[in-house]
Amino acid sequence: MRVSVRTKLVLAIGLPMLLAYGVMIVFQHGRERANAIKDMEQYLTQLTRNEASRLDSRFMQVAQVVRTTGDILADSLQRPKSAGQQAFDPARLENVLRTNVRQNERVFGMCVAFEPGVFESAYRFFAPYVCRGETGGRIKTMYLDYDYTRWDWYLLPKHLDQPAWTDPYFDEGGGNILMCTYGVPIKFPDGKFAGVITADISLGNLCNRISQIGIPGGYCMILSGSGTVVAHPKREYIMAESIFSLAERYESRELFELGRQITAGRTGVSRIPDFETGKPRFYVYAPIESTGGWSLVAAMPEDKVLEPVYQNLKRNMAVLCAGLFVIILIVLFVSHRITVPIKRLAAVTAKMADGDLDVQVTGIKGSDEIAQFGRTFNRMVSDLKASIEARISETAAREAVEKELQVAREIQRSLLPRVFPPFPDRTEFDLHAEIMPAKCMAGDFFDFFFMDRNRDELALVMADVSGKGVPAAMFMAVTRTAIRNFTVESKTPAQILQHANDVIVQDNDEGMFVTIFYAHYHVKTGELVYANAGHCQPFLIGLAGDVAMLEVTGPILGVLPGSQFEDRTCRIAKGQTLLFYTDGVTEARGNDSELFGEEGLQKLLAGFAGDPKALCQKIVQVADDYRNHDPQDDITVMALRRNI
Repeated sequence: MRVSVRTKLVLAIGLPMLLAYGVMIVFQHGRERANAIKDMEQYLTQLTRNEASRLDSRFMQVAQVVRTTGDILADSLQRPKSAGQQAFDPARLENVLRTNVRQNERVFGMCVAFEPGVFESAYRFFAPYVCRGETGGRIKTMYLDYDYTRWDWYLLPKHLDQPAWTDPYFDEGGGNILMCTYGVPIKFPDGKFAGVITADISLGNLCNRISQIGIPGGYCMILSGSGTVVAHPKREYIMAESIFSLAERYESRELFELGRQITAGRTGVSRIPDFETGKPRFYVYAPIESTGGWSLVAAMPEDKVLEPVYQNLKRNMAVLCAGLFVIILIVLFVSHRITVPIKRLAAVTAKMADGDLDVQVTGIKGSDEIAQFGRTFNRMVSDLKASIEARISETAAREAVEKELQVAREIQRSLLPRVFPPFPDRTEFDLHAEIMPAKCMAGDFFDFFFMDRNRDELALVMADVSGKGVPAAMFMAVTRTAIRNFTVESKTPAQILQHANDVIVQDNDEGMFVTIFYAHYHVKTGELVYANAGHCQPFLIGLAGDVAMLEVTGPILGVLPGSQFEDRTCRIAKGQTLLFYTDGVTEARGNDSELFGEEGLQKLLAGFAGDPKALCQKIVQVADDYRNHDPQDDITVMALRRNI
């Protein structure tokens, strides 16, 4: 059978285009599917973490109310010294509870339950309870007349001797709602247990809160530390089911494993069949930290996630079919006019290949595919030329940014001591420091300066900011300024760190932190007073090559307001060397993924008799060689040797 040229041309053009479009659609569909799932996971993960953080904040605010009230009550609580003497004012106590409940809408009720027998017999079970009405109206007061010492909200704080959240329960006879309770133990001034002060949270309000979280086609729920359903759109599940009971009922191993991950306090994303419908569903979960085990879980069906992808696939298929049909008709109509325009296009293409980007296709008129191709080619050449010019501009802009970063790095370096030896007129000691940033700017920093006019007391600082690069460098500058501004002779290292912590915590919205070792060194006596806020423990190298470590005396800076730090004192003998360093040294990772570690550093220091400069340079070189010169983290060391 004879096949016409037009048929061959249609087959030669149509079949490859059909195959190409098909591959593109399959590839695009796969990419859109993966992107849709990825975007969903990122959205739900962020949403879950944010909502878990908000819930955590609600719980923490309630806990703070209880702790503050407990502190006030403990300060005013006294054991009766004689018969008939009051240990407390019941009316004042009730007024404090009513004020707290009225001013804190998240608190449903508060109670102070005293230990039976600590007062005269008339108060054996004395527990004033103030709560809101069942409809959230006026505040009412009642006195619990049952043996509350067997309830979890009383037992947990008492026996754990610390604040604790209870599992959800129904408070029948009290608030008459489903609630959970936060309890704090209160004690007499002599340390003897006096009772428990509590605050209740309504789980009904909690359910209403999570029901307002917008998840298309999905929902949110809260699980307790044991997997019990605390909040769920289906109210029949609340306190009646757990994720494990549902897994057993529907024989779902995937749901059981999901429950294990959630109750372990982990954060993650899981795709498992829905235990009711069997259709794939995504579950994203995150812990509510302050509750001691609760987690927020967001669920969204897969078909809801991929619905736009399938709609787009249908549109692409329709566009493909329509396009191929139009192309075939046009090919049949203009096939005999193809050769000449193609030659013209080939000639212009050759010129463009020779580097002529001002070339344009001319002499092709009409509105057919070849004419469109000619116009498209002209537009492509123009776009290519514009793209090259844009790339040149982009390169220039990138070089400008790099130059600005270099200036920023120089500014940061100017904040650190650069001249060594720093005090050439002082022969009592030798001091040297080295820093090797992992990026253009470092998060590590060191500092030293005389605190007094007589230049007898030297302040020494070694710190490591979380993260690397520009954010860490900015945080470093803030920390350095806070410490320098508060360093005076009358303040101890612990007081200075406490002040710096209070300054940093105030506006630390990004949750960054810094570990820091801060010390005051008396040049004449060799006495060293220091405080260590979670930083790597410095080494004191003896004359015989022995190595000792200075302990940590407080938490890291920038996380918890009101953190407390302690001062420690030691004496540096003549010839001894004190070495400060950051975790970039001990956490240097080799090819076998093994850390250099404190043990490796101790081996390096043992018997080392060089001066501080040689010691610092040796440590930086060994650590960098160990990690094969891979800039994993900033490396900073500083050494002080007493000469007299």
